[in-house]
Amino acid sequence: MDNKVDHDKIGPGVELCDPVRLELLKELQDIVGRVPQKAQASFLLCDLQYLQDLRKSSINPVVLEAVQRSLSDSKVDEIVAKWCQLSRPHSIASPTRSLSLSHGPPKPSPLKHLAVANTKTQAPEEQEETEILSQPSKRKRNGSRSRTSCSSGKSRSQYVSDECKNRDAHRCVVTKLAGPIDAAHIVPFSLNREDRRASFFSLLRTLWAQRIEKWKSLLDSGTEFVENMLSFTPTIHRYHSAGLFGLQPIETSLDGKSLKLKFYWLPQRETPGYTMTDIMDIPTLPDDVELEDIKICNGKDGHLIKSGEVIELTTLDPENQPLPNWDLLEMQWVLQRLTALRGAADLPDMVLDGSEDLASFRYSEMEADKIFNEKLGGWCKQGVDEEAIEEDRSSKINNWINTQQIQPQII
Repeated sequence: MDNKVDHDKIGPGVELCDPVRLELLKELQDIVGRVPQKAQASFLLCDLQYLQDLRKSSINPVVLEAVQRSLSDSKVDEIVAKWCQLSRPHSIASPTRSLSLSHGPPKPSPLKHLAVANTKTQAPEEQEETEILSQPSKRKRNGSRSRTSCSSGKSRSQYVSDECKNRDAHRCVVTKLAGPIDAAHIVPFSLNREDRRASFFSLLRTLWAQRIEKWKSLLDSGTEFVENMLSFTPTIHRYHSAGLFGLQPIETSLDGKSLKLKFYWLPQRETPGYTMTDIMDIPTLPDDVELEDIKICNGKDGHLIKSGEVIELTTLDPENQPLPNWDLLEMQWVLQRLTALRGAADLPDMVLDGSEDLASFRYSEMEADKIFNEKLGGWCKQGVDEEAIEEDRSSKINNWINTQQIQPQII
């Protein structure tokens, strides 16, 4: 299927200029007055149906009071925290807790049916003590796409990571740089667990009711499939996780071999999310943002990559190494901008030390796992709790954000 976005729908501030949305926002301004900045951020990017429902509900004084309470208790903080993987409680990784990884047959990709031949299912107690198979399952070449997807909510798929990097020729899709490359998730790995996905989508349902079922269906089996992956350098990976830029899908070819994205730096609002603001005091999301002291260059010709640059991803084998999914990229495009508009803090240059986050510095995620398994002796015999390590890492980020008010400065 080919897609192409109309020219007037391209750019980070399109929704903020939509006359239908602006009219609805003006009506809500007259009804509810000032709202928390984070609630306003959701109004700027939500489905129009949500604003229409708010307007209708506000006619009833009792309902209006409930609406005003809900706006004061906005769920945007929680959405952004889960999207940026900052919401987990503090937990210290213990060498005595075993890593729960899957050795059983992979779950099917949500995009096409997976044909698996001659596979055996392990008992749950056996799965908890084994690692992911690095080889793909056998596939039927009947025109339907075949994917491997990790069957444990706590494990990453090395096969999916490798396929992503192979598809992208072991280069960052943004900078085209070779070298250390991360297979980065579009929808974060923290949502691989079914209970976390359910909680996350329950938060999104009210704001994006017209799109939620499509997003949910794509992630029915978790986050571990090639269409949910992009190759980034470790630095670009961290910029994306911090909400400093977003990628808007703009065109895909009918044969599935080409996908064009637009890269946009995103200005972070400097005021906290709880700041009260008029609904119609609408911020700008310019097409030409530059962030002070943050610059990236194209690795092939050295040119400076600026907001609005078109990035093309290609694949020689759309059947077995498909390009990133259009709908997941659109979801990412919405939530990256929500992160910027609510006023999220940027991440520090060095919150974590190298031993805790090898993937962010020298090694990819799976290479970091291998180093842990090879170098940590007694820990490896028991297994390393990857989830606990990530929770500890997220706690450090949370602690840093709680003590800082630094935002990227716009030139």
